[in-house]
Amino acid sequence: MILIRKIEIFEFRGIRHLEIDFKKKNFAICGKNGTGKSGIVDAVEFGLIGDISRLAGSGTGGISLKEHAPHVDFRNDPSQSKVIVTVYIPSLSKEVTIERCVADIHNPTIKPGTPDILAILNEVSMHPEFTLSRRELIKYVISAPSDRAKQVQVLLRLEKIETLRAALQKIANADKNAVPPLKKQKDEAKQELLTALGITEFKTEKILQAVNDWRVKLGLPELTELTPSTSFRTGLTEQIAKKPVNISKPHALTEIESLKALLITYATFGKSQDLKDIHTKITALNSDKTALTNLTREEFFQSALALVDDDCCPVCDTDLGIDELQSILKKKLESFETVSAKRTSLVKDMEVYADTLSKLLAEVRVIKEYGSSLKPAIETKQLDEFITVIQTKMNQIKAFLPIDELLDGLNSYGEVPKAVDELIQTIEVAIQAIPEPSQQDAARDSLFIAEGKLESLRKISSTHKQADERSKISLTTSATYGKVVTSTLEDLYKDVEANFTELYRFINEDDESEFTAQLTPSAGKLGFQVDFYGRGYFPPGAYHSEGHQDGMGLCLYLALMKHLLGDNFKFAVLDDVLMSVDTGHRREVCKMLKEKFPDTQFILTTHDEVWLKHMKTAGLIQSAGAMQFRKWDIDHGPNQWNDKDVWGEITQHLKKNDVRAAAALLRHYLEYLCADICDKLKARVEFKGDANYTLGDLLSPATSQLTKLLDEGIKAANSWGKSEVEAKLQIQQTALKNKIATSNLEQWQSNSAIHYNEWANLEEKDFAPVAEAFKNLTEAFTCLEENCNSLFYLTYDKGQKDTLRCSCGTVNINLKKK
Repeated sequence: MILIRKIEIFEFRGIRHLEIDFKKKNFAICGKNGTGKSGIVDAVEFGLIGDISRLAGSGTGGISLKEHAPHVDFRNDPSQSKVIVTVYIPSLSKEVTIERCVADIHNPTIKPGTPDILAILNEVSMHPEFTLSRRELIKYVISAPSDRAKQVQVLLRLEKIETLRAALQKIANADKNAVPPLKKQKDEAKQELLTALGITEFKTEKILQAVNDWRVKLGLPELTELTPSTSFRTGLTEQIAKKPVNISKPHALTEIESLKALLITYATFGKSQDLKDIHTKITALNSDKTALTNLTREEFFQSALALVDDDCCPVCDTDLGIDELQSILKKKLESFETVSAKRTSLVKDMEVYADTLSKLLAEVRVIKEYGSSLKPAIETKQLDEFITVIQTKMNQIKAFLPIDELLDGLNSYGEVPKAVDELIQTIEVAIQAIPEPSQQDAARDSLFIAEGKLESLRKISSTHKQADERSKISLTTSATYGKVVTSTLEDLYKDVEANFTELYRFINEDDESEFTAQLTPSAGKLGFQVDFYGRGYFPPGAYHSEGHQDGMGLCLYLALMKHLLGDNFKFAVLDDVLMSVDTGHRREVCKMLKEKFPDTQFILTTHDEVWLKHMKTAGLIQSAGAMQFRKWDIDHGPNQWNDKDVWGEITQHLKKNDVRAAAALLRHYLEYLCADICDKLKARVEFKGDANYTLGDLLSPATSQLTKLLDEGIKAANSWGKSEVEAKLQIQQTALKNKIATSNLEQWQSNSAIHYNEWANLEEKDFAPVAEAFKNLTEAFTCLEENCNSLFYLTYDKGQKDTLRCSCGTVNINLKKK
């Protein structure tokens, strides 16, 4: 997609003003923690996509990009905080400048802004994963399968797959849960029809026989079949059919007998041992305060989960994203599994008692209607109150909470007020007093009542059938989608798995050359198992060291990016992701990045100078492709280890007559610089086990090696008969010796100022020559061309010293004799 040529940062995060020329090549930024490295990463991310991932996500409450991206001194003037990124688009062979200001995040100035350029930059903004920090890296390795699936799918732009899968599963579950209640209503309607017909078996021949007995009495032809459109009243004259049915005495008496039997069952259940056992278990649960609290919370989170249908939390309206919301709620619910299982078991045990209440409620309502239909009507207040009691008990069982109310309901389960029994008896007596109907009236009334029950059954049967079919369709759809997605993801992850394995073997060839891994997708999850020296497959955190885990995370990230972008994987920022890779594999990691991703520009940050050296020696970065920060302060931002910063700061210390600070800074800078010089010139330095090299250990080898190399260059020039080159090198060598002599002469003052408390006796005029002497000495190791300023470095050819060079090529001293 893109390569970054340079970036310029103004009043952004901890940076006041900084310009970096990446030259479209790999670049490393090194410095201790707190020196400003991450500010550059933030600036790159902000300039390209208008966001800073470090300021988003969990743990960043109260932090906003607009308010906290500017330097703290410009938090009230975000218009001064901006980033200018110059990028190169390989596919278009065009260079583009993006200028983005914090005050107007979403409207960057892009030059040129042609449609083809804007299309590619928009694609870049769709891939914020080009920036990887260790906190993201480890999510791919040490995380739950569901969390890993989400992270990987976001990286691969597959998050909508899981969103759709979850939505289909939610629909399927809802449709499935809708069927049992309708099935129950259907069974109840069927039983009501059987009661109306006076039969016990739901068989066509039995139904037709009962109906035809009534039809014969009315002089109607018998029905020979029972179809979905069959009417029990077919053939009744309009006058007879419209004759109002008040109360069918036989049917009403049958209903009363049924209710009386059900009340006996209700009373029996109320005294049963099973109900007592349930009561005991619920009482114990109620006395467990922790379990009681967890039950309440579980119900709250279940309700919240059911209400999540967009990116906002249904409780506090915080915009977290639907996936994160669902993930948070599901994790909460997982912690309540034990108490949830107890509740589920108890609710199941109470189903028979809830069913009895449901049947009782329906039958009491029927008898209440009879009381109201009698002439004169009978007052049914007691039945109304009993209906309320039954409905309340049903609700208490269904809700389960609060448990105190549930226990009250169970305590009085099976109790029937005496007034209710007496009222039912009163209604029964009144119905018995109704004159016996003629056979024709009784038959007509029975047909009307049975017809009504049949229509009710047909209606609920149709609804149940539709719900059942809908449930089957949604379940099949969800299962098919899950199967296809899993199959597709398996193929996808096999490719990623192969690339990951290849990369991990590359960096661990010495001890895990036969390493293999398994990425296993399933519904909403991604399992990750790795081989451990042929002993089996285990989670990465089981046996592998933290260093190996970091290596795995990097390899998996690179494999995913390669699968996602293919040849368009041109750019990535690795923010301190290699911090714990063990020393033995650092060179291999650098070699992997260089050889396996030769067309990708990596910007790397590290707080470890050893890592920086590995990057250089492995050729991952060029000698000019790095910067080192030595400190950060709020007024100036990051301070580099360079001449401009160091000598300027030494001058400022001396102006304040702070010789001690100037001397300390000088020594630290020289130790840093001489270490780099010794590395580039291949100088021999006495080995120290603690790797704690002081200026005394490094300065002499550095000056001795350069003196020796210049001498070899003089002899080589003489052998080739190049007298002008020889003379020039002799002048350079003489100048070096003079600078060495001057710096040695003044070293005692530097040492005293730092180590002996004699700094208090030194003044600016005493120490200024010391600083000037060492400044002149360091210039002897450096190309003084304006666009170079690089240290000399030694090259070899076939194991022999070849040339002494600088980065720009101005210095190119031959060391081979004729």
